[in-house]
Amino acid sequence: MNPRHRRLILPGLLAILLVVVVVASLTKRADASVPPTADVVSTMTDPRIGESSGLAVSTLHSDLAYTINDSDNAPVIYAIQISTGKTVGTTRLTGYELSDTEAMSIDGKGRIWVADTGDNNGDRGDSALYVLREPGRGSHSVRPTRYAVAYDNGPQDVEALAINPKTGAVFLFSKGLLGGEMYEFPANPSKTEVNVLPHGPQEFPLLVTDASFKPDGTSVVLRTYVAAYAYDSENFTEIAMALLPLQQQGETLAYESSGRSYLIGSEGKDSQLLRIKTKSTATASAPTATPDATKVTTAGASDSGGGIAGAWIIGAALVALVTSVLLVMTLRTRPGSD
Repeated sequence: MNPRHRRLILPGLLAILLVVVVVASLTKRADASVPPTADVVSTMTDPRIGESSGLAVSTLHSDLAYTINDSDNAPVIYAIQISTGKTVGTTRLTGYELSDTEAMSIDGKGRIWVADTGDNNGDRGDSALYVLREPGRGSHSVRPTRYAVAYDNGPQDVEALAINPKTGAVFLFSKGLLGGEMYEFPANPSKTEVNVLPHGPQEFPLLVTDASFKPDGTSVVLRTYVAAYAYDSENFTEIAMALLPLQQQGETLAYESSGRSYLIGSEGKDSQLLRIKTKSTATASAPTATPDATKVTTAGASDSGGGIAGAWIIGAALVALVTSVLLVMTLRTRPGSD
């Protein structure tokens, strides 16, 4: 076995164990809901959309959302008809070299913000936010406004961007392995100097992949690969959480204009847009099951704790499988082996 490939297996094992720990910790929480049944709204079949990593629902055009791929893809925003999943427009971002676009959001003025802030290696010095008017349907080419960003506590892998539509406040959330942090973008940012963003004192979940404010600005929902968390928009205290349906690589979340549901999506070819309806309280929105016809769901945590046991069993089986493959391949490469 190629030594380089063997070195890659240990991080893979650690990743599997990390997912198991996350799922187990979530299912153990007393306030954790089972994964909700979600409406399958549509499937994005455009072969150019293979790594959808940002999602934003239009505030100007009905039945329209925008998505963008992450690293090593063309700097193109795709306009998607929500009801069909068809691509109905493209907007190429010109004038800059984008590296790892991970998130999108639309402010109260009808402007799209694109976060080129992915940093898996923790060594980027060129992270930036790009801003342009909502392009709508059709083909466009736009040179956006660029705001360079850095963080007061060093490089961060940031995959979530959320803008309060009522106040205009812009927030970024890091994708930390041990927990995320929030960074607030300045109200009067510089276009020529790097905007160094301070981190807040609040604690957020590990592996945050997207975020979106409710249209009335009262709360913000953060998603991870397995759960959604709602926070009060004034002090960012957690007010609700629920597990999400299992996806190939759940990366996106965007509130719909009604505020009664949001869409979630995943990386991968022919990825589905799922609609999660919310149950509202005075301050929160959390995922809940829906009664409509076309559904997708996953086996989730049971009241008996079966979800925890199931997570550990699946994780252990995966680890055992990878370890066995590694052992067999190692023995086969020894001198004298058949």
